[in-house]
Amino acid sequence: MAGTYAVILAGGKGERLWPATLARPKPLLPFGGNGRTLIRATYERVLPLVGAEGIYLVATGELAEALGAELGLPPEQLILEPYGKNTAPAVGLAALLLGARDPEGIMVVLPADHRIEDEEAFRRALRAAARAAEEGYLVTLGIRPTYPATGYGYIEGGEPLFTAEGYTVHRARRFVEKPDRATAEAYLSRGNFFWNSGIFIWRFSRILEEIERHLPGLAAGLARLREHIGEPSFAEAVRAAYAGAEGTSIDYGVMEKAERIATIPVSFGWSDLGDWHAIWEVSRKSPQGNAAANAELVARDAKGSLVFSLTRKRVGLLGVDGLAVVDAPGALLVARRDRAQEVREIARAFAAREHDWPELYRLDTGGMLGAIEGFPEQCREALERGRSAGLPAGLKGFTRICVVGMGGSAITGDLLGLALPGVEDITVRDYRVPDYIGEETLLIGASYSGNTEETLTAFLQGLGRTRRALGISSGGKLRDLCRERGIPWIGIPGGFQPRAALGHLLFTLLGALEGLGLRAEGLEEALDVLSRMAGELSPRVSPNRAQELAARLWRKIPVIYGATGTTAPIAFRWRTQINENAKQPAFSAELPELCHNEIVGYELAGELFPGIVRVFLRTSRDHPRVALRVEILRGVLRRRGLEFLELRGEGGGGLAQALSLLYLGDWTSAYLALLNGVDPTPVAPISELKDRLAREPWDPAAGP
Repeated sequence: MAGTYAVILAGGKGERLWPATLARPKPLLPFGGNGRTLIRATYERVLPLVGAEGIYLVATGELAEALGAELGLPPEQLILEPYGKNTAPAVGLAALLLGARDPEGIMVVLPADHRIEDEEAFRRALRAAARAAEEGYLVTLGIRPTYPATGYGYIEGGEPLFTAEGYTVHRARRFVEKPDRATAEAYLSRGNFFWNSGIFIWRFSRILEEIERHLPGLAAGLARLREHIGEPSFAEAVRAAYAGAEGTSIDYGVMEKAERIATIPVSFGWSDLGDWHAIWEVSRKSPQGNAAANAELVARDAKGSLVFSLTRKRVGLLGVDGLAVVDAPGALLVARRDRAQEVREIARAFAAREHDWPELYRLDTGGMLGAIEGFPEQCREALERGRSAGLPAGLKGFTRICVVGMGGSAITGDLLGLALPGVEDITVRDYRVPDYIGEETLLIGASYSGNTEETLTAFLQGLGRTRRALGISSGGKLRDLCRERGIPWIGIPGGFQPRAALGHLLFTLLGALEGLGLRAEGLEEALDVLSRMAGELSPRVSPNRAQELAARLWRKIPVIYGATGTTAPIAFRWRTQINENAKQPAFSAELPELCHNEIVGYELAGELFPGIVRVFLRTSRDHPRVALRVEILRGVLRRRGLEFLELRGEGGGGLAQALSLLYLGDWTSAYLALLNGVDPTPVAPISELKDRLAREPWDPAAGP
């Protein structure tokens, strides 16, 4: 059908399908039949009618990308809303954009979450509707009711207009809201009332005329938007248009008031999969009426129930009837199936429990939030301390830096490599240094406490390989060792958790190394970016983006992805900070290496670990091929319905971008701890391990 375009609307919250929609948007749930997602089924049933190039999707940015990837739609066929504001603005925006290319073209508006059994009959009905649209009618498909439903709106059909494709097109007399039971029974008995399917067909020009007549706010915004089509200013202009638009449905805002409305009564096995009862109705059932999706069900003395799980599980039902049991990561629903409409109230009740951040701050008895907020000033003080350290000139002449350290101190070595790209840098987290360490190496012992046994052992071993060495700590055995052997030692303030003293370690060394001819580029920009972020992410600014990010990661398993040579150390820092501060599992991996192994695990990831969320850390300094790999990986993840986030560093320089991502991770991990109901500071398992090791004395000088 030349000149016909299908526009899929995908903006609903899916509250009645809670808790599954906590993990996946409703259109990506596998209820489209034959294992398809709802959005895939919608796409495939209209594909023979308009072709791939005639299908467009309207949704907000992040959701549009995910659904577009599921369908393989190019970006130019994604119509992005700044935020959801009901269906009238979505229809208006699509009609404006597509109508600018083909003013008399025909628009088929399709919800993304319906199921239709007889798809050929559905397409014939759309062809008949297009005939009516060509004559200026606004057309809707009316579903012949099979029972007195009170959850749907109705259309009253009037006199027949003509017949096409085996369907009779009727004038529509009126739209009516969801009726009570008695009224619905009366509608069913009269025979000329039909369920409103939400499927509409019209010319672009006609719907825009009616929007101008009945929705002046939306019409005015669309009119101003015309001059921005195809321009860089378009996205901001859309936001402005939405701000003044009426937030209403196309049914209520236009169809109930417009002229020349037609309806086509149809019966092609239509289901609006709006709740778990509807899902049960279309599911394959056992002789006892039980339906299971993605679950292995054993039922005894139980009938008429639905079991659905996003993680494949064994589920037993014993002596219960008519239940909806829905399992999702972090949430479980057990409800009577006949009360499925009320699940929305449960979803909203949980959503209303917004995090009370001022109350959560009380959990931070160890002062971690204050330590993180003071990080930029810590870095500035440390830089000046290092610059005044006055390291002996005899340390010059090295071509490699080897930092030995563990835990929060070892990250210093990783970051030196980012800050000083002109010199080879290795970090040793072990009792031994590499065999190739020699006089060309500057050996740095980094231990915040000065008592880390692995660091002391490796440092002593390294002293047998090179005379160029220095120590940095707040005191302890490392200080004593350096003083005994005449090795330069830099003291930093005590009283911090090692992971919260990174600024003292890193920036003190950066300042000290300046005296040896190594100067990091972009230090001032990096410090300025950190200072600005401290103000933006402080507990005094609530909610802030670190808190919002923590909420996204709450009750999930983060896997942080960094790029070798740029953000890989930052990804490792994210992982360890989430482990130590938030007390929860987190993992990290590096690009491009993970593309050669880890991605194969995506095949079963959604089934085995649906709670995993991958976080890409990005900077402008990433290798171009790594950047391309990230783009490809995003598509791979989307097609499998796997969750991910993408975060970009701030500032122009590489150091600023890297440290901004690190700082965002520190804040996020601390806020995540509070959401988990724990104090970020204590690390009881580490303390327990150290106490146990202390009972088995170790002499670092004894060697490995």
